[in-house]
Amino acid sequence: MDSRVSELFGGCCRPGGGPAVGGTLKARGAGGSSGCGGPKGKKKNGRNRGGKANNPPYLPPELKLVNPSQYRFEHLVTQMKWRLQEGRGEAVYQIGVEDNGLLVGLAEEEMRASLKTLHRMAEKVGADITVLREREVDYDSDTPRKITEVLVRKVPDNQQFLDLRVAVLGNVDSGKSTLLGVLTQGELDNGRGRARLNLFRHLHEIQSGRTSSISFEILGFNSKGEVVNYSDSRTAEEICESSSKMITFIDLAGHHKYLHTTIFGLTSYCPDCALLLVSANTGIAGTTREHLGLALALKVPFFIVVSKVDLCAKTTVERTVRQLERVLKQPGCHKVPMLVTSEDDAVTAAQQFAQSPNGICREGDQLVVGPTDDGCFLELRVCSIQRNRSACRVLRAGQAATLALGDFDRALLRKGMVMVSPEMNPTICSVFEAEIVLLFHATTFRRGFQVTVHVGNVRQTAVVEKIHAKDKLRTGEKAVVRFRFLKHPEYLKVGAKLLFREGVTKGIGHVTDVQAIAAGEAQANMGF
Repeated sequence: MDSRVSELFGGCCRPGGGPAVGGTLKARGAGGSSGCGGPKGKKKNGRNRGGKANNPPYLPPELKLVNPSQYRFEHLVTQMKWRLQEGRGEAVYQIGVEDNGLLVGLAEEEMRASLKTLHRMAEKVGADITVLREREVDYDSDTPRKITEVLVRKVPDNQQFLDLRVAVLGNVDSGKSTLLGVLTQGELDNGRGRARLNLFRHLHEIQSGRTSSISFEILGFNSKGEVVNYSDSRTAEEICESSSKMITFIDLAGHHKYLHTTIFGLTSYCPDCALLLVSANTGIAGTTREHLGLALALKVPFFIVVSKVDLCAKTTVERTVRQLERVLKQPGCHKVPMLVTSEDDAVTAAQQFAQSPNGICREGDQLVVGPTDDGCFLELRVCSIQRNRSACRVLRAGQAATLALGDFDRALLRKGMVMVSPEMNPTICSVFEAEIVLLFHATTFRRGFQVTVHVGNVRQTAVVEKIHAKDKLRTGEKAVVRFRFLKHPEYLKVGAKLLFREGVTKGIGHVTDVQAIAAGEAQANMGF
């Protein structure tokens, strides 16, 4: 959304998709925005309701929805279909914007006519519309004029519901599991951790109150934006059937002992954005900085929620927020924080989040899975797909699902494998090069050092074979490094983001080259 439109709605744009600080949950921004204008004529400079004069903000030429002709109406319907397709089933229309982008607003009668036209368009394509917000503008006119922002949503024909994946990060005891329990169950915690019990998967998690594994919770919304979870005895299947949009929360561990699990969740499940939870009474403590650094390194859009504000004095909460603002403005982050205090702020911030790539797997597809320990790929067929215990026919990139596959030896499956189309002719490697930045190392980083490498869903120990143009690296230095996997070959792609760690040693980078090997050469190259 144009920054000047954001300013009109009382928001603030954040360069580079920086995080927002606040307690309001925000969804990913919908794709595309449109404007429609009133009668054409002499253009004037707009003013806000406070009387302060502004230069007229302009957007790209868009739509005019007041009493369109039949030909124009069909054109608008076609354009809405395209916007919904580009926005993965969602589009935002800004009504009251002239064809040339001037924010003139519409009189009440014109606004009603435009909304009626938008309803007709939505009915034509089988979509629903929801008014997000509206504001008055003083366009040097005696008649009050408004600009209205409308969300158009349509679940694609080959999809059961729209999906958004949110990874939940934060230090241990910041309240991550409790927050998700309250959001998904609609009941407040009793102060002794009752809300989080349904999220735990192991007995020691229940006993300690700390998450050690990756768990998933869903929050469904109908076409009007209303939560569908909060009915009695709602099962996952019933929530899926009643939802047109679903938020899948990926609850990750906060304790430093389980950092490898948190990294695996961030790299393998491809979240659309991350929620970083910070306790108001402790501020930035424990693994908070590490989790923030992981989100920045993996370029995952994120927002921050401050919890436990009811346990602290107002001055303590303000001190924590100021501490967060200082950290976010530091050179390592270089973000412009936006404090979210209203629904308007949340809508403005949500529209800054980018969308994820959109690969597809369909029921009946012939795929290959691998590599196995000897470097082979197995042919198989996707017999059926289930998501949240409900059958579906299409699986999109990053979505978690259960697949019923053909007859093969399941003992061959392991973490780190990929399932791809045989047309991609997948190759494997045991040796690869990456351009890295050494974030921290106590001494010097040299040839022969072993680290745990994370690349997507791949997690394996690798040894440093060579540091190009240097003999050693120190904290903060950059170089191209050649790694060799110690156990078995993996499927990697050039450009993939990489993290590596060993104790307190940490580094990030991206893959620059892979030395592909044939399946028959795999065991020889691994030294078997």
